[in-house]
Order: sequence, then structure tokens, then C-alpha cells
Amino acid sequence: MVTGVLQGEAATGLPAFTVRVSDRARRVRLVMGGGGELTVVVPRRFDQRAIPAILEAKRPWIERARARIEARPAPRAADPVLPDRITLAALGEEWKVEFRSRPAGPGTPKRQAAVAREAGEGRLVVSGPAGDESASCRALIEWLRRRARSTLVARLEELAHVHGLNFERAAVRHQRTRWASCSPRGTISLNLRLMFLEPVLVDHVLIHELCHTRELNHSTRFWALMQAHDPDYALHRRQARDAWRSLPSWIDGTKARPRV
Repeated sequence: MVTGVLQGEAATGLPAFTVRVSDRARRVRLVMGGGGELTVVVPRRFDQRAIPAILEAKRPWIERARARIEARPAPRAADPVLPDRITLAALGEEWKVEFRSRPAGPGTPKRQAAVAREAGEGRLVVSGPAGDESASCRALIEWLRRRARSTLVARLEELAHVHGLNFERAAVRHQRTRWASCSPRGTISLNLRLMFLEPVLVDHVLIHELCHTRELNHSTRFWALMQAHDPDYALHRRQARDAWRSLPSWIDGTKARPRV
């Protein structure tokens, strides 16, 4: 017989986990699922009050296991659709996208770059080689990177000042499995995908990384720091995880198809 009890990180200061009671288990066993979900398998008469101490002792293993999962390439749609509109929730902006084919001239390289340029308020024009939707996708991603550099880093600096937290430098990247990261040297890398999040969730992610400049782990001290700077961090964390599923497909696309 198997039963389960869900434990939340907000209540325990530990990574979220599920307890599974098994009649066959003879000892406590930690199982990391393919999506980063942690299950603690315990024998029938095991005292579950001992679980937090076990997880604290195994925290390095848990973080390494999750890091390996995050390092895997994210699955992507094989045939993403180029957008006719792009909504940047982080900025409250909506852009109408127009695609224009640029004919190849004599001596033109087989692989040409497409260019995305802002053409008036709320209008984005992508010019590229005819039939090469992948080039248009790359142009959109580079445009998004530029917008992120000019806005996300400024917001990070503002939040660092407000909360009394410091970082060494910031960069905008196209990360595949996480919203942001912080290096041991205090460099914060921000995912350009943050531009699709609501402002409150963007701030949550930025505060999370700023807290890592003090505590480069997910210890009890780290979550206490998060609680002090983002009292609703547990809710925001769940919402940010859910938001990943609704990102537009073209953000990962190298083989895009035109809009239907």
C-alpha cells in the first residue's frame, strides 16, 4: 500500500518534496524525478518527523541532482509558429510583428541573417531571406535580448538598491531551463524569457538571485532572507514555474513555420 503527503518549502525551509509510505521499503530512500520533483520513500512505521533532518543532510545531493536535470536541453517544439504579435508582460508592451522577405542578390551567402527593427510605436518589422523562418526566429530573439538588456538590468540595479543587496555584474542570456542564475562571484545572469512574465514575478526572480549573493544555496537561511524581501515568495515561485509552460514556442525555435 502506498500513500503520499505533500510538504511545501515555505513551511519547512527545505526543497519541496512528497512523502511516499511503502510496505516494501526497509530504509529511507530519496528519488529525484525527471522534472526535478523529489520523493522521499519511507517504511510503514518510520517517524516522518525525522525527514527534515535527513533532507538537510542530503541537501548537497538534492541540489546536484536538480542541477543535472536543469542542465539537460529543454524539449522544444519541432515546428514553432512565428508570431504576428508579441506581448512583453514585464513591460506592459504589445508589438505587432510584420515579416518581409529580402531577395538574395548575386554573390549573397547561402545563410543570411534576418534583422528585427522597431518601426514606430508598437510595430516590429523583421526582414530576412525568403523562406528562411529560422533566420526570422533568431532575429526576434536578438531583438528580445536587446530589450531585456535595456530594462531588466536597470530593474535589477533598482531592486538591489531598495533591498540593500549587491551584485558584481549582470548579463542577459538565453537560458534553457531557468529564469536566472547567480555565480559564486556575484554575476547574475537573467533569462531573456523574463520579458514574458508579469512584473511582480520578474521582481521575485530578481530578488531570488540577489539573495543568492548572500546565500549561494537553498538553505534555511536563504529562504528566511527571501521571506524578508519577498513575503509572498512561495506563491510567486509557484506562479513563475507555471508561467514557463505558457512561453511562446518561437523562443526556442530554429525551424519555425510561418503563421497560418
